[in-house]
Amino acid sequence: MRPLGCCATVAMALMGGGALAELSQSQLAALSVLSPLAQEQLDRKNGQALAECMVLAAEAEEVSRIAAFAGMAPSPVIIDLANEIIQRPAVLSCLTEKLS
Repeated sequence: MRPLGCCATVAMALMGGGALAELSQSQLAALSVLSPLAQEQLDRKNGQALAECMVLAAEAEEVSRIAAFAGMAPSPVIIDLANEIIQRPAVLSCLTEKLS
């Protein structure tokens, strides 16, 4: 499985977690797909925070595409999508908010 392209700024910014925001069923399903991917790169707590921020930064159509892989191994297409989402400024903003 290809690793997520976590940028150094995001990885270094992760020093803690935060309370899980209220998410829709689709977002929770997407979170169940993204969390293991993020936790392969970071520790469990920080991986969970990163995955939550990725879900919150994703567009509704992207959340649906990711959620469709709940309970399955994500395809390379989903991994590529995760790598795209992780680079969005909204992900870093979310992490900054969680850490403040």
